[in-house]
Amino acid sequence: MKVLCVGDSDMIGAWVLHRFQIILTGIDLAVAVVEHDQIIGVCIFQAHNGPDVELSYYGPKTLTLDIVKGLAKIAVDHLGVSRITARTAKSNKMMTRGIKKIGFEYEGIRHHAYGDKDAVMYGLYGKKLARLAGKVMQ
Repeated sequence: MKVLCVGDSDMIGAWVLHRFQIILTGIDLAVAVVEHDQIIGVCIFQAHNGPDVELSYYGPKTLTLDIVKGLAKIAVDHLGVSRITARTAKSNKMMTRGIKKIGFEYEGIRHHAYGDKDAVMYGLYGKKLARLAGKVMQ
């Protein structure tokens, strides 16, 4: 069973550095996805400005709908957001197809966001975010 653990940003950042050679900065909230006492994925919430937060996920082929629902709930309950912004490499076809299926809306291209590679930007907000987070909208 996969469990979401809000955790120590330094420890989670060290896992990302070790696995992906990426140095994380400006972490507002770090969440580890743990299975059988091992970290298999990490979500980083960054650039929190009140109503919006950017989400980054590290852990190829570990993201499930239940994890996304849990992350949405954490974003709403712990950070108080009404919007989540996500981006992924334009070449990541699995993510660019899957992210729309769970309610994120395409918002544009961020050229050279990953060095010489472009990123695709998505947003999730309003009733779609509330529904994914398990909240009832009045």
